[in-house]
Amino acid sequence: MTSTATKELISSRSNKVIKYFKSLGLARNRQKEKRFLIEGVRIIEEAIEQLDCVKKLVVTPTGALNDRAQAIINTAKDLDIEVIWVADRVFDYISETKTNQGIMALVMPLEFTFDDLEKGQIPVIVVAHLLQDPGNLGTIVRIAEAAGTGGVVTTPGTVDFHNPKALRATMGSIFRLPTVRAESLQGFIDHFKAKGYQVAAAMVSGKTRYYDMDFSKPTILLFGQEGAGLPADAHSLTDFQLSIPMATMMDSLNVASAAGIIMYEAARQKLASGGDFIRK
Repeated sequence: MTSTATKELISSRSNKVIKYFKSLGLARNRQKEKRFLIEGVRIIEEAIEQLDCVKKLVVTPTGALNDRAQAIINTAKDLDIEVIWVADRVFDYISETKTNQGIMALVMPLEFTFDDLEKGQIPVIVVAHLLQDPGNLGTIVRIAEAAGTGGVVTTPGTVDFHNPKALRATMGSIFRLPTVRAESLQGFIDHFKAKGYQVAAAMVSGKTRYYDMDFSKPTILLFGQEGAGLPADAHSLTDFQLSIPMATMMDSLNVASAAGIIMYEAARQKLASGGDFIRK
């Protein structure tokens, strides 16, 4: 076990390093600094596998008692990543979780481009437009990776990919699947329509049932805000409006559930055509 006896243990919330970490709870600061925090053993294990992704490790003496956390600390030392030791109460102050594991990391986001989005096992790019629930966005990212899509795009007004709740919901997919913040929905759609992409939107009133959609063609798959759905100005950008048939009086599904159903229909079509969508 690593000893903190010879290391300074930060015990004050007013410490400038702690203040900096706390400031990253706000999306505007994460975007300005191009840094964010991740918490917990599993997601840090995922992040530390990425070259030069983890910048600092923050650990409590209690957190270091976990064998997997200790392995992370040892790896960090091998990679010359600074390990910052903090008191439990200080960690609790920074942490965004009610029951934390006493270990977090300061991470630099991976940089992806529009070109990266075209490298999926199935020719589908998912766009989240004006989504507000970070858990939904994180779940969509995780499903998008599992289904072999090219990646997930957000537009202005959509919750941040690096929101702590979104990060937890991705369960590490954020470090493997291309994710991009587009400057505008219109500009993004125009760019990919010029390259031959069709645009399909999930809508309660959609005239095309999702399983009748031809996903063998490169497709932008668009999902709108929880409850309100897509605004009227987004409708004109779509070529197809997709609906999911339901057996009861329900009129809609959770957006992440709907996204998963439709993405896996695209994956099913790939399998049915003799192809594959499973990453080797």
